[in-house]
Amino acid sequence: MLHAPESHANSTVPPRESRASRLFINQDFTKFLLSQIVAQFASKSLAVILPLMAVITFAATPTQVGLLSAAQFFPVFVVTLFAGAWLDRRQRRPALIAAYVGNAILAATLPLATSLGIVHVSVLFFVAFGMGSLIAFSDVAYQAYIPNLVRGEQLVQANSRLEVAFSLAMVGAPGLGGLLIGAFGGSTAMVSAVIAYVLAAIGVLTIRTREKHVPGPARGGEGMLKRIAEGMKFTAKMPLLRVLTLQGAWFNLFEQAVLTLYLLYGIRMLGFSPQLVGLTMSLGAIGVLAGSAVARLIGDKLGVTRVLILGMGVASIAPVIIPFAAGSQAVLIALTTLSFIIYGVGMTVFNIYGISLRQRATPDGMLARVSATYRFLAFGAIGVGGIVGGLAGDWLGLRPAMFFCIIALTVGWLVFAKFLPSAITRFEESERATEARENVPQRA
Repeated sequence: MLHAPESHANSTVPPRESRASRLFINQDFTKFLLSQIVAQFASKSLAVILPLMAVITFAATPTQVGLLSAAQFFPVFVVTLFAGAWLDRRQRRPALIAAYVGNAILAATLPLATSLGIVHVSVLFFVAFGMGSLIAFSDVAYQAYIPNLVRGEQLVQANSRLEVAFSLAMVGAPGLGGLLIGAFGGSTAMVSAVIAYVLAAIGVLTIRTREKHVPGPARGGEGMLKRIAEGMKFTAKMPLLRVLTLQGAWFNLFEQAVLTLYLLYGIRMLGFSPQLVGLTMSLGAIGVLAGSAVARLIGDKLGVTRVLILGMGVASIAPVIIPFAAGSQAVLIALTTLSFIIYGVGMTVFNIYGISLRQRATPDGMLARVSATYRFLAFGAIGVGGIVGGLAGDWLGLRPAMFFCIIALTVGWLVFAKFLPSAITRFEESERATEARENVPQRA
């Protein structure tokens, strides 16, 4: 298992521990973890609720569905880098609370508009873009906030648990969104998001740990632009961060294309209801739990390099089951669910080790900016993936488009498997050289 350097985490006041919270490291981290689970489930369920509302209410085309998905993720390109530079010099807890409250207000906009008789697809785009902006901001803030809640030797443990929560939301929340909109309709589903974000804000508000001192904000835009450039330059120059970031962007682009196509493929080709589409995706959470349970065992046996390659390979190839699925509805449900379960295992194993390796390779003073750079590229690609999936579905047809995107995922994995070993070797050699220099005894 990877270990993070001590310099990554030093709270001004150590979090209090108790027997009840020991499993979750400490009381404040427990509050933070629960808040993140609620917030992540809300944001990831919206990725399905809004497109399904477009399909069911407005009979949207694949291209429109893709554009709506892109509207949720495009703000990553606009917000993330500035958020990283801004948060490097400000407290993260108030920023998180403000983002969650803002999302609750925006989520309430849709049912309010419906009650006033304002029913138009443009309202969906407005809500999607606004919430996407705040989600992009809060995602950078929460990763930069973690080192304030745990000690340095606990950082990997904390990130692993947060990554499991994030992976569960990635796999399970879209399905929950489908179930909610199928059972109650879009407006009621949005009310559940309002409640979730209010609870997340309250959870962070109750955290007692004080944040460590951060330098005051620089004056003018030049300082911020310079800090953004430093984060991007650091990521680009280090082979390990470069390989992980490029693979993350490639995978997220075509994964989102597949997920966008599946919303349409499941309803129009497989004959699933919105509830069934949601159920098959939600059951992928079984794979997330399985992946989190076996990640350390696999990593101990295979090593970090092999486990990253294996996890990415499983996640990339698993969706191929969907376009090959045929038979009765029971068989179709079983096969598509199996695909999401296998995908969940691979994605979780890869993410647990990938995020820990990125943090291990990043100095504390660069953490927010490197995280922002990664999210700018890797998560920004999600919005592009929604457009790619929608356009491919219109041009090629839903089934051929799914095959195209799955082939692209596989090609990306093969390239990743070729370049990752040398990148990790170079990083470990650099680490050993640094340790050797630090351990050289000084002459009197």
